[in-house]
Amino acid sequence: MYPSGHMVCLKAGTLSIAFQILLHGLPPTNHWEKFTQLETQQMDSKKLSSLIPKIVHGGYTQGELVEFINLVQKISLSYLKYQEVIGKHIRWERRRKSGELDDLAIDCVAGLFMRNDNNEFVQLRRYFGPYIESNAAPNDVELLIMLRRLVIKKTKQELSRIFKERDPEGAKIIRNIRVAVKNATDLATFREMGREYIYLRNGRMMRAAAHHEHAPVCGVEAPAGVAEFSHEELNYLRKAKPTIPEKSLKQNYLELYAPKDHVSTTIRKMLSVVGGDERFQNFLPTDVVARLIRHTNLEVVRNRLIAQIEDVSPLDYVRLKEIERAKQKVLQRVRQKIQNQYVASSKIAPEKGEIYYRTLADVLEDITHSKKIESYFRHLRKYMPDLTQRRYRQEERTIFEYLGKLTKKWFREYLKDLL
Repeated sequence: MYPSGHMVCLKAGTLSIAFQILLHGLPPTNHWEKFTQLETQQMDSKKLSSLIPKIVHGGYTQGELVEFINLVQKISLSYLKYQEVIGKHIRWERRRKSGELDDLAIDCVAGLFMRNDNNEFVQLRRYFGPYIESNAAPNDVELLIMLRRLVIKKTKQELSRIFKERDPEGAKIIRNIRVAVKNATDLATFREMGREYIYLRNGRMMRAAAHHEHAPVCGVEAPAGVAEFSHEELNYLRKAKPTIPEKSLKQNYLELYAPKDHVSTTIRKMLSVVGGDERFQNFLPTDVVARLIRHTNLEVVRNRLIAQIEDVSPLDYVRLKEIERAKQKVLQRVRQKIQNQYVASSKIAPEKGEIYYRTLADVLEDITHSKKIESYFRHLRKYMPDLTQRRYRQEERTIFEYLGKLTKKWFREYLKDLL
């Protein structure tokens, strides 16, 4: 990926322009312009017009490579901090001084430094190559803008993958919401300050959207996420009003909730709550909609289970014993698999094999007791406290997640036999 020992962690003490905008109330339109100006001033000494061609064509020194990696990490780190400021939960740990964000930033951009057989950085060469070859004198500012665009896009992609890995259920809900919005003619989204919002189109908006879909495309389309509304549409959306408190939204939505509602129907019901209340904005953040869908489903299921609780019968006791025996058989197969396939062939040390076994036993315990299923990474870190996400992906994930899939598959097979 990149030379070991050449990742220099950045100091995280300086507030980015994103922080300044949110803290001091600068107009959003000035955000990226001022951010670019500040980075350009900070990068005057870096001379990107000299540095990037060396990185792309392979004529760099180790010091120049370290300098470039640090710059790329800095841009990614700044974006991650900005995401936290606008309310995104980026870190695993809540401790601000853990340095986790610095590690995550380098993880996000590590893919940019993949090499081919000729020792070239494939993605960097593909991205910057055409520009450098067509410009005899590359411009520092243009190169910086291109670099920021590439790094932020790569960071977004990696964050999306990490989110799916960390919270597969949440990722599925978000995906279902976006599919529902895409397939519904009366629902639409816009992005503002890095956050996505859903709104219900009125008649004029729907006619404009239909006209746009059938109109010939000329030139370059506006970038996704740029919301341009007319004065009338701004009044309809009530953008100047505050967001409805999540607690109030939930209370009103529960009165409309139906378990078998399609996702698009669920979204419309939530939007009907804000649509009928002139005190609040007439749109909702996508993450709030997703959170409310998840919590509502869990709450309804929990209430049903509580309502159905009865005294444990002798038959229930026998079933529990059978499930426990099935679990022990699965764990025995897991231990044999680890020993025969991985420890015996020296692919992993005996100590690590034991850690894998204990961790998978914990996973199975959570499944049999209907506990919240944590990610494999968090389970494994109970026995390997120093494990980082990067180390997990590089050293542990392939074998351990394969064993995890086998464990669940075998347990399902035993349960089917019991049923």
